[in-house]
Amino acid sequence: MYRYSVLVLLFGAAHAQTVTFNEHIAPIIYNNCSKCHHTGEVAPFPLMSYADVAGHARDIAIQTQSHFMPPWKPEPGWTAYRDERRLTQQQIDLIQQWAANGSPQGDPGKAPLAPQFTDGWQLGTPDLVLEMPAGFAVPADGPDIYRNFVIPTKLTDDKYVRAIELKSSARTVVHHSLFFSDASGNARQQEQSTNDGQPGFPGFGTIFSVVDTTSALNGGLGGWVPGTTPAFLPDGIAMPLPANSDFLLQTHFHPNGMPQTEKTVIGLYFGPKPARAMTQLQVPAFFGIRSNIDIPAGETSYKVRGSFTIPADVDAVGVWAHAHFLGREAKLTATLPTGEVRILLWIRNWEFNWQDQYLFQDLVPLPKGTRLDGELTYDNSANNYRNPNTPPKRVQWGENSTDEMGSLLLNVVPRNQSDITTLQTSSILYLLTPVPLVGNKPLFVSSGMVDGASTQPGAVTPGKIVVLYGSRLGPVQLTGILIGGDGKVATNTGGTQVLFDGVPAPILYTSAGQVAAVVPYEVDGKLGTQVQVKNGNLNSDTVALPVAPVAPSIFSVNLSGAGQAAILNQDGLTVNSAKTPAPRGSVISIYATGEGQTQPGGIDGRISAGGGLPAPTRPVSVLIDGKPAEVQYAGSAPGAVAGLFQVNVRIPPDAAIGDVALEIHVGTAISQSGITVAVR
Repeated sequence: MYRYSVLVLLFGAAHAQTVTFNEHIAPIIYNNCSKCHHTGEVAPFPLMSYADVAGHARDIAIQTQSHFMPPWKPEPGWTAYRDERRLTQQQIDLIQQWAANGSPQGDPGKAPLAPQFTDGWQLGTPDLVLEMPAGFAVPADGPDIYRNFVIPTKLTDDKYVRAIELKSSARTVVHHSLFFSDASGNARQQEQSTNDGQPGFPGFGTIFSVVDTTSALNGGLGGWVPGTTPAFLPDGIAMPLPANSDFLLQTHFHPNGMPQTEKTVIGLYFGPKPARAMTQLQVPAFFGIRSNIDIPAGETSYKVRGSFTIPADVDAVGVWAHAHFLGREAKLTATLPTGEVRILLWIRNWEFNWQDQYLFQDLVPLPKGTRLDGELTYDNSANNYRNPNTPPKRVQWGENSTDEMGSLLLNVVPRNQSDITTLQTSSILYLLTPVPLVGNKPLFVSSGMVDGASTQPGAVTPGKIVVLYGSRLGPVQLTGILIGGDGKVATNTGGTQVLFDGVPAPILYTSAGQVAAVVPYEVDGKLGTQVQVKNGNLNSDTVALPVAPVAPSIFSVNLSGAGQAAILNQDGLTVNSAKTPAPRGSVISIYATGEGQTQPGGIDGRISAGGGLPAPTRPVSVLIDGKPAEVQYAGSAPGAVAGLFQVNVRIPPDAAIGDVALEIHVGTAISQSGITVAVR
């Protein structure tokens, strides 16, 4: 049962017969609903004809009266947005009258033409259509998945993107997607080095993450979240897509109990070279990771705030917000230098499934010195019907849908294009600025610990060099390796300690957002380990990580974990490269980590020196160009900390010339693919 408005109750009997589909209801539906409610789009049924709409008349009356449909979250009266899907009260009353009186069709001569959609594209025929080369299998159950898919654009000249439309084949498991251009080829190398039988390569942080915060401003092309309606940027504003670049699609999947296969199709819409470049400002910084989000069970009004002062005159183009299921309210205000406060976005009833991007009706001028204030409110109580936990439990910052994060994001263009660098630099500094340590514990998540050589998350091994990314991990200024009085690498550097089951790890360097350490050999024989970071007298939460006996990985020159390996040629001085390749038959020294326990047993922090250096307990072999190479030495690198693994091998005399594949095998474990050695 549902209630009608006062207007219907008072006047419905007298006027209901005058409200017909063709004259009154069709224009409302076609202009506000059909864009999503047509075949091939996100809505569960079409609303493209009288029969379609009449069959759902009662539900439409209920949903529109409650303002649940059409989905439009910003509060009215503060800022005008383009293409607002907001019905007037008069339109809502007309729908109720029509539904209450039998949903009459009316005079066919007054029927408007139904909207036309090109092959399901809301914005019309794209200028370029890109498609994942193969489907990605999402399992029915398991943890959330972050996957990066590289799609070559094959563009021969630079293009400028005014809009992007995404079509998902498995919308129910796609949490969100981010779009990037990559002209460096790094993403393609990482995809080629991944060999897990699925398209793409794993990782939340490969292009846009805590691992590489500054990359949030490099090559970003926007994104898609549930409920997004594609739209064109204003005239004169577009995003660059360089010639010969790859389109990188980074998708977050959330298994929902049924196996699915996702094969995304992307439509790109181009425009002329823009006169004004666009960049993004974000508060709080980096989706709240530096805000130490930690929401107690039962908390009904947990708040996260951030502020940023704009360093140049800008015009705001649009705004959006992001949070997960506990989000309740999101608000972004701009306080002008005059003291005037403008509300740019206010969502009082957050809905995870309707995270739209809102373009302003007109550009919003914000002078230099304007302060942006973002505030997100979370409800972790049983009264929040979206709460994924029953009963509620403590929720912290994290990447999964059942964790939390949150930011408000404002797209702006500078009035003076020479200020674009100032804006981007200030944004980067804001993203990197650590929150003061008082009362704020260190923060990192499981995928924030990566292999120091391959740069990929996964199991740790005894003696493996790892890098942790997070917030408030150590001092603001980078502090390098320290040697203690016992001649070993210190386990407390700059106040930072990394504990594996309570055992401190040797620290190679530390800073607020990044720490490199060597996994203690004491994890040998275990299936898992609890990791905790200490910064002064503040402790992070423990994070559980799997342990493997061995997982070799080779360092790369560019530190990406792919491409040219870190190798010294036979003279012991020349770094192997395309310009200085190693002759066939010569001996090279390869640098790696993850060889596992050694004989004699590994000693945490020991500097390897003298004879009888520790060697892996498992056999070591090497393939160059797929051919076995003669191993002359495999063990701890002389003069380096235990955990840096050196392998001296002779290049096969029949190896191919050029950059050829390189693999290290320790027992049955194999180093990452995509690593090469230069041979002549």
